[in-house]
Amino acid sequence: MMGDMASSNIPSPIPLITFLDIEAPGLQQPDSYPIEVGWADTLGNSDAFLVFPIDTWSHWDGDAAALHGIPRSQLLEEGITVVDAACRLNSMLGVEKVFCDALAFDGFWLDRLFEAAEVEPSFQLADVYQLYGELGAQRAEQMISVLGDIQARHRARKDAERYAAAYCSVVTGQQPIL
Repeated sequence: MMGDMASSNIPSPIPLITFLDIEAPGLQQPDSYPIEVGWADTLGNSDAFLVFPIDTWSHWDGDAAALHGIPRSQLLEEGITVVDAACRLNSMLGVEKVFCDALAFDGFWLDRLFEAAEVEPSFQLADVYQLYGELGAQRAEQMISVLGDIQARHRARKDAERYAAAYCSVVTGQQPIL
């Protein structure tokens, strides 16, 4: 019993850092929109969901669909509304700074989601390069190297988990766990 209490009082060597990724039906702006949103943090928490497209979101690129493997019919069957998606993100991410690997795209898609929902995001989206700057050159290079060793899956949660695992690996010096 004492061992359990002592271990619960030891602070984690890994700070809470959250990564977000968004899948879309193509990269073409302004026609593209979010179809899957996923996030993962360095404490092992994660979530993902499909987004039910609003009526004006009709663009669909077959090449993008082949990459992420999400058929439009799956969005219509399993997707949640834009309001539920925006509220779920705000509820789970709070007022954190959340990192993404493609701010120009992820930021555009996140803006489309929150604008369609008529909800303001509670969190701030930031470019992963800002995190690299905070890590310093040596650790940033290590993280980029670890990311290169972990296969990108092109699914939102898996891609976010990839970044969280790489960050944890660099901070702890241990192999990434996925």
